Amino acid sequence: MNDNLPNSPEASDPLDALLRESAVHLPDDGFTARVLTSLPPRRRYDGLRLAVFAAAWLAGVLVLLQHAPVASTAVTASLQHAQHGEVAALLALAPVVIVICSLIWALASWALEEWV
Repeated sequence: MNDNLPNSPEASDPLDALLRESAVHLPDDGFTARVLTSLPPRRRYDGLRLAVFAAAWLAGVLVLLQHAPVASTAVTASLQHAQHGEVAALLALAPVVIVICSLIWALASWALEEWV
């Protein structure tokens, strides 16, 4: 077996060795401090914003659930028409798909924004 493969843990990388040996600190002339001071302040936890978002999201879910039987019938009918070659019938599914995707997108963006 060849121990000189680049992916083997025993292979010595000259660049890696050079970086490990040199403990020289590179001066940045205050660059790091300027960048850190120019960053916008961290957003604080906003309970009102969370409540408004949660209420709007819940309203969207309730509207979707209220129309679930109609949406289910529309989906079934559209798929049956599509099986018979009527591809335009799939356009009736667009509003249902848009609403579901919007709710998922809103929930995901809120979760990513709050936890980052």
